[in-house]
Amino acid sequence: MSSKKLNSIMTDDKNYLFQNYGDRLPVCFVRGNTCFLYDQDGKKYIDFFSGIAVTSVGYGNRLLLRALHRQIDSLIHTSNWFYNREQNEAAKQLAEASFPGKTLFVNSGTEATEAAIKLARRYGLNQDQDRYQIVSFTNSFHGRTFGGMSATAQKKIHDGFGPLVPGFIYLPYNDATAFAKEVKKNRNICAIIIELIQGEGGIVIADHAFVKEVFRICSKNNILTIVDEVQTGIGRTGTLFAYQHYGIVPDIITLAKGLGGGIPVGAIHAKNFLPEFFPKGVHGSTFGGNHLACAAVAAVLKQVQNKSFLDNIKKVSAYFLERLNEIKQDVAFIKEVRGMGLHIGIELSIPGAPMVSKALARGLVINCTAEKVIRIMPPLTISLNTAQAGMKILETILMEERKSSDNT
Repeated sequence: MSSKKLNSIMTDDKNYLFQNYGDRLPVCFVRGNTCFLYDQDGKKYIDFFSGIAVTSVGYGNRLLLRALHRQIDSLIHTSNWFYNREQNEAAKQLAEASFPGKTLFVNSGTEATEAAIKLARRYGLNQDQDRYQIVSFTNSFHGRTFGGMSATAQKKIHDGFGPLVPGFIYLPYNDATAFAKEVKKNRNICAIIIELIQGEGGIVIADHAFVKEVFRICSKNNILTIVDEVQTGIGRTGTLFAYQHYGIVPDIITLAKGLGGGIPVGAIHAKNFLPEFFPKGVHGSTFGGNHLACAAVAAVLKQVQNKSFLDNIKKVSAYFLERLNEIKQDVAFIKEVRGMGLHIGIELSIPGAPMVSKALARGLVINCTAEKVIRIMPPLTISLNTAQAGMKILETILMEERKSSDNT
């Protein structure tokens, strides 16, 4: 039953806000600590969602808060008309953590997609007046601006908005043959954009052989490779970036979500030959890379790059995957468990939304995407003990659902 506090909050939401997010879950979080959230009435929850993989270093992280307080007390914003030490530090860390190149800071994941699309087109059109097409892959998600939405190969994201940005080609995910055929007949492709793990699409993982072959073809045909690391980057998969699992180095990576540990910030990082295609004045952002956002990036990266930090992700991930696969043996409606690091999906043969609500009522925050895939994406700082406590709740719900299914 909703409390009076929550009823008031829900009423104000309906009266004053767009209702574009559908039915919000009946809770208003007001405080967080490490991997726990507390609602309007003081109830405690274990967080297995981290704000869609955003709160990478947990809630109340001492090092992040210290950096933010220090920056707030000195300078938040001056604009990109001036030099910015915090930008320099954050960009340097990104280059050292990924590959030699340069960084452009923006405010979100979809803005990072926009910047990558524009950069790829400038690069392609510099070579040929018709070379502006970009390949993306079915079931992808690259954002909700017109460019990001057009790069997204999902009809439900497109519906109702009229003509999309032209120049995008949608090809089957994990099908290198289809990609090879398209490149052979089409000389106007300037780039691909790919998620190595499709997050919104249901934690669908790219095959190593597919990725290797696509990158080989791109290299041979001078096609740029853009890896969308908005959800998978910054340690989420157990390495700093998902592409590092594949033995490849893309030309461009897009970043956001966990990059700022909760502070809104996005970025593209590109190899050194590409920034010249963004000469002065062709792209920019008023807020992108402000002092506060970049202080957050530097504080997060300093922590995530530690071996002990990444080792904890791998340890907790191994527990999740092993336990979920054990449960799968006893629960017929679990079709598949898949994931890397703390980016895990449980595909069901039944709708997952009711289980999300049941988990919330019992103090566990999970998420369902693609209608039937439960996502587990806790803060990367989660301890094994907390993971086990959350799994007990989830297991109880799964077993109750199994019993209910057996009785019908």
